[in-house]
Amino acid sequence: MSWLLGGPWSPIGWELGFVEADVTTVVDTLLHWRRGLGDDLQVDRELPRYPQCLRRLEPLQAPWTRELLIAHGNGWTAYLNNDLNGGDPWPACSYAAKLLGVHCVIAIHQPPTKGGHASTQLQLLGPEGEPPLLYVRTLAAHAEDGRWSWDTSGTPLPFEEPSRYGAWLVRNRLTRQMLVGYLAALGITVDDDARYARAVLVTQRVRWASRTESLQQARARWQLD
Repeated sequence: MSWLLGGPWSPIGWELGFVEADVTTVVDTLLHWRRGLGDDLQVDRELPRYPQCLRRLEPLQAPWTRELLIAHGNGWTAYLNNDLNGGDPWPACSYAAKLLGVHCVIAIHQPPTKGGHASTQLQLLGPEGEPPLLYVRTLAAHAEDGRWSWDTSGTPLPFEEPSRYGAWLVRNRLTRQMLVGYLAALGITVDDDARYARAVLVTQRVRWASRTESLQQARARWQLD
């Protein structure tokens, strides 16, 4: 079942990250970093199994306050948060990966909406990437108000299908199917429920007022129903 990257609980899971370390290591790194910044964090290690744990990201908020980390496969940790517009994984994932000296993958798939927005992206970061951001490879087919753009950087990875990048329609240059295949080549089987294991929820207790929406309200705003 495709719960993420355009699944039935969209916008939850439009954007997610993967850090190349076990979930305990990633959670401990995240907590040490964030508490060092003065964040007041609550940790819940007793969550329902995947995919039901995804619903613990509700309500959706801006700024986001909830982060879900899930053990995935052999040595990866999936990361999502409750950002109103489908997630914001880059800050936490890229910084945790940099601290640990490992790879980080950002995967994005927002199917076309009635407002003309859509995006399919892959970002790979790692120790061999160029400082300061350590990007190794990026691919992005992105639409705003129906206007598509195509951007790439870095050296193509061995498993890529560069012949597809010349497609006349930008949306066909990087499809969800291609993205899932690229992730699999990196050891991430995003649509395989059995590959997800223990989940941890980190909640930031804040004094400010976040803009808050239920999943139903967010879906209505994006005209997904």
